[in-house]
Amino acid sequence: MTVSKNEKARILEAYFEKAITKEEMEVLLIEGIVIPPIPWVISLESEQLKDNRKRELILKVFGLQCRKVEWLESN
Repeated sequence: MTVSKNEKARILEAYFEKAITKEEMEVLLIEGIVIPPIPWVISLESEQLKDNRKRELILKVFGLQCRKVEWLESN
């Protein structure tokens, strides 16, 4: 995923302000700030944790709100 110059600048600024760690900075720079949709089928717990963490990082660095959508089973 390509990260724009403005996005890179905001990510680096958050890192220098110690709002995020080096590892978190690398995740955002490598994976970008695109938030994947919440899957219909429950994925592995590790994948869910990774997606949730990425959403939290984007919120922390960019101040973007991600609406949480949860799929409900109907009987």
